Amino acid sequence: MVPPSPVMCSRGGQKCGGSMKKLILGVAIFMVCGSAFAGETPIKNWDGFYLGGNLGAVHESASGTSDFLDTGLTAFHTNPQNNSFSNTRFIGGVSAGYNWQFAPRWVAGIEADWDFTHLGYSFCRQTNAVSVACRDNGFGFESASSTTDWVATARARIGFTLDNFLLYGTGGAALGRVETTLTQSCLVAGCGASSTQLLVSSSNSTNKVGWVAGLGAEAALFGNWSGKFEWLHVDLGTISNSLTAVGSSGTQTTTWSRTERYDEFRLGLNYRFAASDFRP
Repeated sequence: MVPPSPVMCSRGGQKCGGSMKKLILGVAIFMVCGSAFAGETPIKNWDGFYLGGNLGAVHESASGTSDFLDTGLTAFHTNPQNNSFSNTRFIGGVSAGYNWQFAPRWVAGIEADWDFTHLGYSFCRQTNAVSVACRDNGFGFESASSTTDWVATARARIGFTLDNFLLYGTGGAALGRVETTLTQSCLVAGCGASSTQLLVSSSNSTNKVGWVAGLGAEAALFGNWSGKFEWLHVDLGTISNSLTAVGSSGTQTTTWSRTERYDEFRLGLNYRFAASDFRP
């Protein structure tokens, strides 16, 4: 028997078409104005330590499987279902890095950043094949939610300069904090084969390590200031969680495993410290 499809009650799943158009328009204006401020004199040296900030949009894509495992049932003891979600929110944070211009047109560097966001989604689903999603008809139901609080990266950069512009690729390690909550609602007549009436929930926070890669363009503005636009793809891999309740007949376990991926589109402003800035 093919299990019914879960009913999704998404949280924070607003479409961001208008926001993305505004962001892209802002990038174009920013780069054009930056070129005008910089004049026609090419930047000869991108060397040095820099600090910066960024603001933009992040798109989350999550895909995985949830299940209800009931040891008290001889039939329908497992009910796996596929779950996929997407969500877009704003993101913003700080960064620091160092550049080495090792040839007239080539620049290498390292950069680390930390960005706050509040991506999240939630859904509810059936326990076994005769229950109902998001409503207790005597067999209970399950719910799950996920929230990403922040994302940080540590990356290498390699780029090529074109007058006052630096075009670069970047990649390295990523770290994100993801909070997960699982709930079994069995208040009418228990969940699955169990007649124990209960409402149980568990929450877990994990700092998940993954990888990041992306592309960017940076423009010299005025003085030691530069502006950039970049796209980063972050993959935090698979996150797995479970919740088990002991009922009148066996155990009833909720499991959820999914991959978490993010695409960040960020506009940033950097200030580069020249070597003379550190002299007494």
